[in-house]
Amino acid sequence: MPDAPPVPPPANRFRLFRRAVTSLALSGLVVGCSTLPAPAPSPPLGVAEEPSEPVELAPAPPKPVASAPGSPPEPGPAPRIADGRTLFDRWVATLTPPLCVRGEQNRHWRRRYAGHPTGFERQLREALPLMAYVVEAVEARGLPGEFALIPIVESGYRPEARGPGGPTGLWQMIGSTARNHGVRVGPDYDGRLSPVDSTDAALGYLTTLHAEFGDWRATAMAYNAGEGRLRRALARDGTFRVSGERRLPAGLPSVTYAYIAKLHALACLIAEPARHGLALPTDRFIPLDARRAPDNATQLEAVARAWGTPSEALVRWNPAYRQGLHRGGAPRLLLTPIDAPGIADERVMPTSPELAATETIRPVTASREYTVRSGDTLWRIARRHGTSVRALAAANGLDLTRPLSIGRTLRIPD
Repeated sequence: MPDAPPVPPPANRFRLFRRAVTSLALSGLVVGCSTLPAPAPSPPLGVAEEPSEPVELAPAPPKPVASAPGSPPEPGPAPRIADGRTLFDRWVATLTPPLCVRGEQNRHWRRRYAGHPTGFERQLREALPLMAYVVEAVEARGLPGEFALIPIVESGYRPEARGPGGPTGLWQMIGSTARNHGVRVGPDYDGRLSPVDSTDAALGYLTTLHAEFGDWRATAMAYNAGEGRLRRALARDGTFRVSGERRLPAGLPSVTYAYIAKLHALACLIAEPARHGLALPTDRFIPLDARRAPDNATQLEAVARAWGTPSEALVRWNPAYRQGLHRGGAPRLLLTPIDAPGIADERVMPTSPELAATETIRPVTASREYTVRSGDTLWRIARRHGTSVRALAAANGLDLTRPLSIGRTLRIPD
């Protein structure tokens, strides 16, 4: 539902806070619900937990886009994730400690999610490739790993999910919010059902919110309830502290406080699965990546034949295209499995005439410049050319809070 316009904060402290950050008038996202089974009885947890204290908000310091003189060079992109063990190890490394916090709501949601270990593990195993895609996208933007847990709460990591009242897709976005973030939503094509479009839009929104509120809990509250609603609650409260367990700031919907408890609970479960009687899947899988479909292809089956990819895989990961690629001027970036060992060679040299019509993804050594096209973002361009968002922005003097201009030529850094 669209967020109401923000009201001016009464407190000088909040006014200073507002000046220090970039605030956009965007609509809020609706609340999704977990698709996991109902809770099963379980004994109380017997392990001591870290205390959960409210977080005092402060303006987030601006992130530099270039390294300071004399600092070590920025590392290149991390290797692609291709197995469950690596996925969860990297994911946990991006979470914010303490990971297991005290509180009845947090215990309730840990018991609920872990109440059916077999079902929980099966759900995670089925979503491994898509979770890895989102975790890598979160890493690339330098965001807290808790944001990659949001699709578990919202949709159970099902890109085709439809919620009551209109929220749709992996991130359960409503139409107005999706359109505000550049996602095409219409009767012939709904980009909320595209993991590529919806993830890019959702993480762009979360990046803006995190730049304003600084803490992942406050950012998730704003994502769930709307940033204007959170600003007004903080202004009324006057303490600028956030806590799902202690319902701070006061005046937000109960589902928003529960939202934070769910994310805390999931972070604890993937960080300490054995403590909760869980076994996380360690299976190997083929990574997913975004790739442009051939211009003359109108059906996913034709794209699958051109790429040598099982058609069921393209259908599974691209539910926005089940009526074809030619409808409504739909973007043509598809999420497709790409064999990790051969990914670099395949991106440089297409293996068939049909592939030559695609947008081949070339490493930095193959091209020193790139012209921005419709639908491009810094993250997509950086990933396509094997560099980082920060390095790309620094090389071209770009403001990370502003959209790219179509037709602009960017220099690809070493």
